[in-house]
Amino acid sequence: KVSLDGHVEEIDSVSDAADFLQRWPIERRGHVYRSALNACSAAIAAQISESDAMKVFTGFARVSGILVADGGPGDSWEPTRP
Repeated sequence: KVSLDGHVEEIDSVSDAADFLQRWPIERRGHVYRSALNACSAAIAAQISESDAMKVFTGFARVSGILVADGGPGDSWEPTRP
């Protein structure tokens, strides 16, 4: 889940992530944004796994301060820490 301008959005797939990134404010697009967009595009083209692309998107969301971590079992994209 991500939150932008007070609106929480569920990101359930690479396509959802790519759609969200297309709506990201132009003035806030930087290196991390481009990495996430490139990863989503690569996953859509079957060049990398969807799981890897979602990890990059999750990193983008965390760095951008928009990640909503509810801690539930549905947070499958969050990497587990040893």
